Order: sequence, then structure tokens, then C-alpha cells
Amino acid sequence: MTFRFRPFHMGILASLIAALMVVVLPETLLEGGRELYFDRLTQLFPPRHSDDIVVVDIDRKAFSSVGDQKWQRANTAALIDKIAVQKPAVIAFDLVFSTDCDTAAPANQALAAALSRAPTLLGFLLSDVEGAAPQPLPPLAIAKSLTVPEIWFLPGAETSCPVFQKAAASSAASFLIGDEDSRVRRVQAFSIVGADPFPALGLEAVRRYLKIKTPILGGTPPWLKLGRDLFSLAEDGSLRFVASDQAEIARRTVSAADVLVDNPPRDYFEGKIVFIGSSMPNLGGLRGSAAEPLVASVQIHADLANSLIQKFVPTRHDWFVDWEAGYVLLAGLLIALLTVRFRPWAIALGGVAVIAMSLGLSALMYSRAAWLIDGFTVALALALVLLVAAFSQFAETRRAERVARQRFSQYLPQSVVDRYIDNPNARPMAGEDRQVTALFTDIEAFSNLAGRVSPHVLVGLLNVYFAEVTKLVSDHGGMVDKIVGDAVHAFFNAPEDLENHVDKAIECALAIFRLTEEMRERLDFKVQEFGRTRIGIETGMAVLGEVGIAGKLDYTAHGNAINLAARLQDANKFLGTTICVGPAAEKESARPLRPLGKHEIRGFGTMELFTADDLMKMT
Repeated sequence: MTFRFRPFHMGILASLIAALMVVVLPETLLEGGRELYFDRLTQLFPPRHSDDIVVVDIDRKAFSSVGDQKWQRANTAALIDKIAVQKPAVIAFDLVFSTDCDTAAPANQALAAALSRAPTLLGFLLSDVEGAAPQPLPPLAIAKSLTVPEIWFLPGAETSCPVFQKAAASSAASFLIGDEDSRVRRVQAFSIVGADPFPALGLEAVRRYLKIKTPILGGTPPWLKLGRDLFSLAEDGSLRFVASDQAEIARRTVSAADVLVDNPPRDYFEGKIVFIGSSMPNLGGLRGSAAEPLVASVQIHADLANSLIQKFVPTRHDWFVDWEAGYVLLAGLLIALLTVRFRPWAIALGGVAVIAMSLGLSALMYSRAAWLIDGFTVALALALVLLVAAFSQFAETRRAERVARQRFSQYLPQSVVDRYIDNPNARPMAGEDRQVTALFTDIEAFSNLAGRVSPHVLVGLLNVYFAEVTKLVSDHGGMVDKIVGDAVHAFFNAPEDLENHVDKAIECALAIFRLTEEMRERLDFKVQEFGRTRIGIETGMAVLGEVGIAGKLDYTAHGNAINLAARLQDANKFLGTTICVGPAAEKESARPLRPLGKHEIRGFGTMELFTADDLMKMT
């Protein structure tokens, strides 16, 4: 037995391939779409925003507020003094004071003095030039299990002047590395300069805000323990954050110009994390984030701090890929299962529902646990399975429809077949009065044949016989009404108009005679002494349409001419003929039919009968 792939099998195969693709496809191939999907998730389900994070922006308003419109270190010192007096938890600078390090300069002395009045963090930048490591070094405990990501090692760092570092509480990395689309979605948790590890600016700010003495770093991939909270880092040692939109940025941001004139309330900075940076393009601090195309880099550090404080750090573990592949396989099998019972449009709707459910589950996992399940790749993989399953079912449906049209057209006119297949919900055809030419066949001595031949052999002979006879009926424009036992009942001029339908029926009868006589000479038929085929033909008015109940409908014709054709087929026995034609059919035929005289036909009385046997010799 030949195995043939069904739509269900194609769906299973597509599910296996899609699940394998989730695992083996290179990360970079789908990274763009995946990251945009994650961006959308983080924006749809943002964490709460801490009221203890404030960003002081040295913005255009601040530049305009000073006399020469040039913000100087003396202005920064005055700004720190205004904030420090309110006792903030920490002041974190997204600024690097790396030039003009003369300790005798009054502005430098003022800034160093201001830095010492509050716990301050000085950021440093990535540099290709080796130099001294930043100072002071924040505390960090290293677990033995730690595998250090290579990206953490820096060739060098651009730091603030030593005089400022001595006045600061600690140093932290303030540089940001964007993705291929230049958007910053994650921050490198630690950077190693020389042999010393330094945390990211937002991370160190949170440590001081929470008053955690020594964080612990360990694991493969790395994890970070801040107090009682454990945060999983990505394989490359980065922390993903939730980017704030413009409304939240505006809410937590205050202009440095307003701080200098005591515009915020007196206790505005008390106990809070205060980030100081600039949104001015000339200071080079504008970056793209998941929420905004351009945002001050100090806002990104504030976003990381907020994610840590709220304990909502978007996380994607390496083993998520295995989960996603398993889910794609199971969901794909569900889509494949739809092909067993449903048509393509239903499969498409069901598949879309499965994909929508998958995206919903991804969103639910993120909103509850901050887990980044790759709904983008899962949806693409399931869309592939759906496409294969629906297309396979469509192809199978078209194939089945084509076979149905081909086979049923052997028994019904093509228009009737098309009506049943194209309009399965159409109402039954009402009765129609029309002239119909009926052709009835019968196999001579069939009862004897059935008595001496095994049923298996007999069915095999009849299958060949009916297949070839009914094809001749169809080829001549007729409709096979039914097959009853060994008899074929056929109509011409029903349900569609057929010109010269009487002659077409006679031509069909002659073709059947020639075919069946040739068939009787075939070895299988000859061995069984297969009988001749007798045929009766008559024409007349009949009622044509569908009759029966909802469970069983039959498209047929009823009328005296139909019944008479059956009697004429039987009359061949005593007439000694093969094709017997009724009087009405003889009148409408252009063929020269030989009269047989008047004969009594049971139920119809005496009538003139004719035969087409002589035409066999002419053809």
C-alpha cells in the first residue's frame, strides 16, 4: 500500500521543521524583529515608576540662565550645593570632568568641595588608551562560580580629574553600547578596568540608595545579588531596562536652572537618587531607546535604576529557546490537527487564534515575571506551520473536489455536479417539466451469471463494465441517473438542454453495444460467458428534480416515457433485438430505424416498436 502525505502529515512535518528552526537559526537573523517585539512588550506593560528617582537636566534653559550662556564647573558646583543641602541618597553624574585638571583653579576647588558634601558617583567612559583605573572602587564580592563575560574587559577608561575622584564616593561606568539599530536596550552591568570591576552608573546608584554594603556577583551566566534580591544577567553580562516614555521623563526631570533658583520644593531631593546629566546635543549625550528615538543618556541610567528598584528587570534566559521550540512543536501539532476535520478557511481562523494565544501568553509571562518570551519568532514559526497546513488542506480539498467532479460527472451532467459541489447549502431543485429521452440497459442472463460466479469476481467485472458504459453516456451528453443491479438508467436532455437528444441517445446505445461486445471478448469476461447488453430508448415529457428526504436525496426524472424505456429494454427478450426504440423517439429521430410492427407492452397497450440494430452494420 502506497503511503501518501495528507495535510495532517504535512502539518506535523512543518511543526518539526519550525521547532528546529527556532533552535538552529542564527540569533542575528531574527534579532531586529525580536527586539522590536520586546520593545513593544516593555512599553505595553511598564513597571511602576519610583518617586525616588530625579533627573536634573543641564538643558538649554540652564545654559540660558547663566551670564555668558556657557555652563561652567562653578555652575555645577553651585548646583550640587543646592541639591546636597537636602540630603539626597546619592548624586550620580552622567558627566565626565576629564580635562583642565589644575587643582589650583578656583572652579575645580569649588567643584571638588561640592562633590564632598554628598554621596556622589562619577561616571567614566570607555577609552582605547590604557591608563589608571577609576577611583574610588565600589565594593563587590565575587563568587567562585562566576564566569566573567569577555565584553566586560575594557582596554582603558576616560575618567574625571583625580581631584574630583578623591572627593567622590565611588566611580561607575556611564558609557552605553547600542544595538545594531543604535538603540540602547541594555546596560553592561560591570566593566573591568585593569583588574578592578566597576558597576554601571544606575546599578551603583541603586546600591547606595538601598544601603547595600557589598553586592555579590557569580554564576554562569552571571547573576547579581543586591541584598535579598537576585537579578539574572544576560549571557553577555548585561542588564535590560524598561525605557520610559516622554511623559514619564518629563515627570521626573527638573531643569538645573530651576534648581539654582530654588524652584523645586525644599525637600524635593531628600533621600532620593539624583542623576545629573544633559540633554544638550553638543554634550554628546543623546541616544535612542526602546521608547524614544532620541533621549538624554542620563535618562537611560535612570531607567535602569528604576527597573532595579521595582525589581522588574526584563530577562531572557538561554533556555527560553528550548521552551519556545517545544511550544512551537505542540502548537504546530494543534494546527496540524485542525486539518483532520476542518476546511482551509476554518484552519486559517484556528491557526490565527493559536498565534494570537501565543502572543497573549508571551505578554502574560512578561507582565507577571518580566520574562521575555520571543513571541515574534514563535508567531513566525507558527505562521509557517499554518501556511503549510492550510495550503496542504486547500490542495487536498481541491484534489478531492477535482476527483469528485470527475467521478460524479460520469453519472450526472457537469452542471448538476458543479451545483452540488459549488453550492452545498443550496436548496433542492424543484420539479421541472421537460422532454427527456431515457436509455435503460440490462445484461442478458445476468441472474445465471451471478449464480455461478463468485461475488468477488462478479464485482470486479461489473466495476469495469459500469465504468466504461457510464463514461460513454457522459461522452454523449447524457446523465446517469442510477445503477440498479446490472442495469444503467440514463437520461438525455436533462437537466440541461441537449440538441438532437434522441439521436444522441441512439448513438450512445450503438456505442454501448460496440463496447460491450468488445468487452465480452476480453479474457476475464469471455471465461465467465458475460451476456449481451440490451437497451431500451423512449422520449417524452417528464418531471425532473430532486426527490427524497433530507438524509437521502435523488436527482431523477418521473414520467411515462421513463417507465416505457424500461419496458422496451425488457421487450428485447421476445423481439430478439438488442436496441428497442419507442414510437415517440422514432418520430423525432433522424436515423433510419427498422420497424418491428405493433406489439403489446404490459401497462402501455399495443404500440409500434422500432430497432436500431440495423445501424450497427452501417457503422
